Amino acid sequence: MIISRVPFRISLFGGSTDYESFFSKHGSFCIGATIDKYIYTSIRFRPKVVNHESVIAYSKLERLDDHCLVENPLIRESLKRFKIEDAVDLHLFADIPSRTGLGGSSACCVGLCYSIRKLLGLPVDKYLLALDAIDIERNILAEPGGIQDQIWASYGGLNSIEIKKDGIFHVKPLPVTQEFIEDFQSSIFLVYTNTQRDTSEIAASHESSVGIKKAIKKLALEAYRSFCAEKISEIGSIMMENWQQKKKISSSICTPEIEKLERFLLSKKILGMKLLGSGGGGFMAVICRRSNKNRLIKAIEKKYDVLDLKVQFNGVESILEERNENIIH
Repeated sequence: MIISRVPFRISLFGGSTDYESFFSKHGSFCIGATIDKYIYTSIRFRPKVVNHESVIAYSKLERLDDHCLVENPLIRESLKRFKIEDAVDLHLFADIPSRTGLGGSSACCVGLCYSIRKLLGLPVDKYLLALDAIDIERNILAEPGGIQDQIWASYGGLNSIEIKKDGIFHVKPLPVTQEFIEDFQSSIFLVYTNTQRDTSEIAASHESSVGIKKAIKKLALEAYRSFCAEKISEIGSIMMENWQQKKKISSSICTPEIEKLERFLLSKKILGMKLLGSGGGGFMAVICRRSNKNRLIKAIEKKYDVLDLKVQFNGVESILEERNENIIH
């Protein structure tokens, strides 16, 4: 049996520049981090003395003997990719619900590919895992979206991602001190907007707006310099400007409910904020002064759910690898 966990991510700067329609002409630059909230995958081959039926559990339960009939598209295409025909027990569960702007679908896909590779004894390489998930989501399933989420899930950490015009990507840890990382973690938190959204519909709207994306990429490069200088207040200001640019992409990104939350947060004198993911719902990232964080969270929790976080640096990883040689498969 293989049990793995994959971290959710917060995309801080450069979001939507990672769409192929943009980076293939202009390149992409993103900054973000993975956090200590996870999607878990467990998989094993079922003993043939039990039966030949696979048991697949996520938000629903499927029992079937043909993996081509699996309803969940990520599970179905992951099993097909690695030619898994024997019966399996496969379970998915998560710390956070889907459709909340934290890269859950890509984390799920990376976790599936990682666990299956481990089960089969295949090479597990972070670059290859990201490519596995990108191919499944963007090419095979033709889901609209970028490619940074799959990279975050594979690599983990507080990083920059540069994507060249040919699709080659480079992941580099931000050159900051441990003291700054602790300060950053003590200055950021997430606020739930109380709404979930249809990611694919909103993500499709990000395919246009080249001029806005150029501005977002420029802001990501400015944010990189502020991270290198370890200036939280500058990072917050650039995040605020990034949010203003993001809202211009589509009217569906900032709903009346999100505008209400935005006004509420601005009244609390925060340093910066932006909606995570494609928009329309999910979590808002907030940066504040470290000294004000606890007081601010207490005030916000009277109206909204708040999620505190730590940066996770490992990316996808195993938490159990157990092989039963008596199982015939």
